[in-house]
Amino acid sequence: MISFVLASVLATQPLMATGNDAGVWFVRDTEPGMIGPQHELCHQIDQDTFQVVLPLAKRPIALAMHGQTLWFVGDSDPPILYRARLVENQATGDLRTVPRGRATAVTPLEIQGLVRDLVFMQDEPVFVIDNGGVQCFDMKGLAITSELTGDDAHVAMQGSNLIGAVSNMNIVTLYTLKDGSWQAGEKHEINGELQDLVVHDGWPLLITTHDDLVEIIGLQQGKQMKISSFSKPSGRWSVVDSDGLHVLGVERNGTSTAFSIGWPSGKRTEPVDLSEQYGSVEAIELTMMIVTTVIFFVVLMLILSRKPKNIKKNDG
Repeated sequence: MISFVLASVLATQPLMATGNDAGVWFVRDTEPGMIGPQHELCHQIDQDTFQVVLPLAKRPIALAMHGQTLWFVGDSDPPILYRARLVENQATGDLRTVPRGRATAVTPLEIQGLVRDLVFMQDEPVFVIDNGGVQCFDMKGLAITSELTGDDAHVAMQGSNLIGAVSNMNIVTLYTLKDGSWQAGEKHEINGELQDLVVHDGWPLLITTHDDLVEIIGLQQGKQMKISSFSKPSGRWSVVDSDGLHVLGVERNGTSTAFSIGWPSGKRTEPVDLSEQYGSVEAIELTMMIVTTVIFFVVLMLILSRKPKNIKKNDG
């Protein structure tokens, strides 16, 4: 019974996922009973494959991709901001961290409240903090916005500006930021609960759920446009803005599923189970292996050629 309750609670928590033009990154759980890290930060490299970029002892509480660097907030007391710079293997196209398999601790976060999200504004990390209301802070712990209050409050970047969405009794109010204060704007009625606010191609998108149905609702010039709807994925799930819209679901048993949504058609691809593609040997590592092997055989041949031959002596 306890295991079932725990699994249900975990499934209602959002999947840590992020994306940009370079791809989609997400945190998956390793299969139960496996030795080693319990979580993995992964890069979806194709429609049905992913690679592990970084093993993690704990699941991050916020994740963002900015340029060629992954940023995440570790679940500790106090929370710690980490970054992992990515470089591309020119031979294979794989992305890996530098140093390989490691992230660098940037700073502990001395901010009261729960870290809800991590976004970037003017190339600087901004932390979305829930402390009775949702408020944004910079890395020094200074508030850069007023509070958003409501049952479900979310913040996202639209271009170079922060926008917010707050849901109260199935009415979502959009907010824009002016001189550090949130300004209430248009209102929209939704059927269900507001799960997230995503911006794609300049459009604010409301991610809503009603029972087991997920809807993506686009907002443009005060009007709603239903982009897509689908059954809620198993486990943790998220809608990610990248080169298009991507939906990922990760179960506790290690199963990860994904599908894409066309923009602005809303046409969905079939969900597929993602399989792991193991990283290939670096070109320089392969070269060193070949050179080392050649040197070994050359040295061995030299030693054998210099070894004195046995001379038979005639018995006198």
